[in-house]
Amino acid sequence: MTAGRWGADAHHTSVEDMLAAGGLDGVVVAVPPAAYRPILASCIEARIPVFCEKPGGQSASEIRECAALAAEAQTEVVVGYMKRFAPAYQRAREVIGSAGFGSPSLAHFTFAMGRVDEYLADLRHYLIDNPVHMIDLARYLVGEIDEISAVLNVVPTVGLSVSLVARTDGGATCSFDFCTTASFAHRGEFVEVYGRGDSVQVDNVDTCTYRPADGPAEVWRPNYTLPTPSNSGWTVMGFVPALQHFRDVVAGLTDNRSDLESAARTLETTELLWHRLESSWSALRDE
Repeated sequence: MTAGRWGADAHHTSVEDMLAAGGLDGVVVAVPPAAYRPILASCIEARIPVFCEKPGGQSASEIRECAALAAEAQTEVVVGYMKRFAPAYQRAREVIGSAGFGSPSLAHFTFAMGRVDEYLADLRHYLIDNPVHMIDLARYLVGEIDEISAVLNVVPTVGLSVSLVARTDGGATCSFDFCTTASFAHRGEFVEVYGRGDSVQVDNVDTCTYRPADGPAEVWRPNYTLPTPSNSGWTVMGFVPALQHFRDVVAGLTDNRSDLESAARTLETTELLWHRLESSWSALRDE
């Protein structure tokens, strides 16, 4: 039924059958974290390039095992941290990397959403399924994260909120605010990075504002009045550019900017956050 709906030339009921049939240019994998490793291992063994949704595995060590397999097989695996490829965040990264901006000195990341019951029941699942996006984006924009300290709040029957502070390997101080006590109807994301006088912010994924130290602000935002693919939500949020990046990596046109080793470092940092909060989580759950 699904194959017919989308006009697929063929369909398979198992990964093994799909690989045995051959004729594959690449594979897209979107499964729960615990299911990634055997599927990735099978595709890598068959030397088929893979685009897999984040986080790419259930632990950093498991992802590193797959990274080693991919390196040995010389097979590309792109992990779908789509915010890296969202046009507004790409523009912010260009600004941060420019000579006049200077090394990042301060950064803030907010990721807020409405109630999700499964997150309230499992803090670790929430962290690696949701705030992991901002952890990865922080690594991508300002550098590796360390020296994490964090505070957790649990609002029974409502949701979670987490605040943390950290330092990057370049010396910048970072703060993060995550919650499931907001509303899906309002702004969900906000990122701001300061350099040496200059600053740049991305508001709600789509609007990038660059503020040079000595000049007016420069604002970039999609022209939503034109119904073109470049202005669609799937492009603005980064999903389409992430898949286009996978296509270009497979074609040898660009280097992989979201590989398994990077995904392992992102999950490793998120696991460190979990360890900082684990005792608080247990205490608040027991109240």
